[in-house]
Amino acid sequence: MLDAAEGLFVQRGYYGVSLRDISREAGVQVALCYYHFGAKEDLFRAVIDRRSSANVQGLADALQAVQQQPAADLETRLQNVLRAFLKPIVEKSLRGGEGWRNYVRLLAQVAQLPQEETFLRPATDQSDAVVMLFIDELRKILPAMSAEDLHWSFYFYQAAITHVLVESGIVDRQSQGLCKASDLDTIVEKMTRFFSAGFLAMSSVITEPALKAGY
Repeated sequence: MLDAAEGLFVQRGYYGVSLRDISREAGVQVALCYYHFGAKEDLFRAVIDRRSSANVQGLADALQAVQQQPAADLETRLQNVLRAFLKPIVEKSLRGGEGWRNYVRLLAQVAQLPQEETFLRPATDQSDAVVMLFIDELRKILPAMSAEDLHWSFYFYQAAITHVLVESGIVDRQSQGLCKASDLDTIVEKMTRFFSAGFLAMSSVITEPALKAGY
């Protein structure tokens, strides 16, 4: 039932799926859905909860690995932290099987829903905690950056990630096939470089390469 719910929520969104749709997809009586999970809101929470801890732990582990790396220049440290926030979830989407791929896309959809919805709490409670770990690390790297600019910058980064994870194919069409929305490994590296420059610009830090280029 959880697999069926996860797949349908991804295809149609939370509001486009009923418990009857889910029970039909799972091949069970709708009464069984009610018995095990209750209302649709409760089933959605169960879908999110099932993989949430593993997802959040993967992000925390990636950040810890970065923190344990040898000292590096500011730009490298910044890129490493940004990469650590994106790469674990990309790895799950690419190599975790259909279930993880659906879950990653579902998280991208969740991020675009009104955040006061109570059924989102399992997703936001855990994710917000790990996001603050990353923001705290970025604050250490860019101590002169205002708290407001740091939160805006990370919000822009998260917004781009949610769009990328949907793999809508917009870039395929607009680039006439030169770029592929499914090429997530390439996207990780290019987004890391692009957004590290944005963070540096917002923090008014000009790196040595930028000085040589005349910026």
